[in-house]
Amino acid sequence: WYLRASIRGVQKMWLVALVFSIVAVAIGGVSCAKQEGVASMATSRSSSPITTAATFTKNELQEHNHVWRVMNKACFGKWSGTIQGFRMDKKTNSPIFKDNDELLNFRLWAKANTNWMGKKKDTGTWTVWNLQQKGDELIVPLRRLPLSKPSQLKIGFHPGCVLRIPSNFKRVPRSVFELGYWGEGVRRTVVLEYLTSDKNKHMELKDVTLVTQRAVPWHNAALFVGNATVSKDIDILPQMAPFDAKDVIQKNKQWKPLLVERLELQNMERVVTTKNKMTTDDKERAMHILKRLVQNSDDCNDSYNMVLSNGLLTSFPKHMSGKENGDGTTTTKSFIFAHKWGHGRPFQALVIDYDSMTGEGIAAVMYSYK
Repeated sequence: WYLRASIRGVQKMWLVALVFSIVAVAIGGVSCAKQEGVASMATSRSSSPITTAATFTKNELQEHNHVWRVMNKACFGKWSGTIQGFRMDKKTNSPIFKDNDELLNFRLWAKANTNWMGKKKDTGTWTVWNLQQKGDELIVPLRRLPLSKPSQLKIGFHPGCVLRIPSNFKRVPRSVFELGYWGEGVRRTVVLEYLTSDKNKHMELKDVTLVTQRAVPWHNAALFVGNATVSKDIDILPQMAPFDAKDVIQKNKQWKPLLVERLELQNMERVVTTKNKMTTDDKERAMHILKRLVQNSDDCNDSYNMVLSNGLLTSFPKHMSGKENGDGTTTTKSFIFAHKWGHGRPFQALVIDYDSMTGEGIAAVMYSYK
């Protein structure tokens, strides 16, 4: 599922707690006390048997395996960058960064354990440094399968998209939505936290946290020191968005949907639809997503639309509460996280839909365009 020793009081407590939920992208089998502060993302095909107390459906097992494979391919390795939190200004629809102090060089080593023959196991570790202050260290165990069913869904899409979201945002103490695009040497992660407002009892967006890291090249991996500080790696996260959404989407009007991969969040059934099998509704929804990303936040009453400073194109709800429409239907709350890969890879936009009345997750749909 994101900072520094200079953070004070409640702000520091919140940020540290949130980071615990971010760094533990793949935890299983931790105590109940730790589960409250650390998320459990587990997940690939087992190279050795694991004893698990939980009972999973066939679809759930397939998804745990799928996420583990995506993590092995895209996330495992050594990473160096920085992390920063901000809140949204409702009047200007723009981000306000929480701190002006020096950012820390947030560092990560994610790896699978191996046996004596060097074969990967389905356990591992996720170690981070320079989280609250220079030199600190946090080690989190990883598992392909958790020992109990976690409250958060762990989902993966190739080539390198990993997310952690609630199956029902009304059944968890705080709703945290985390997504990361990992690939081409860069990690881009965003975490959104929604809390219920005491004033109007609506679940409103409280904080946004960004993580951006570079992959340490293989020829420098042996020189990687976890608790070190590399100043140039901190500069990877600019204070301003690196481009405008219109520069990416409207200049590529020839983009057409290439693939639609839909995961039903209630039964974890995954369906992949290729271009020649798409329905008219599939194509229209795919093109609507592109139009949504270029809308200005000022023109959207219930969502923030923006390019984040780490290069993710996003649209996310200002609040998660909703009411029934006149025809008896309920409002759908949608999150969109998009990324333009390089090297000829397709543009990808992930859409996550929720029923705002019941809080139930509906589907996570990855659209690929080319």
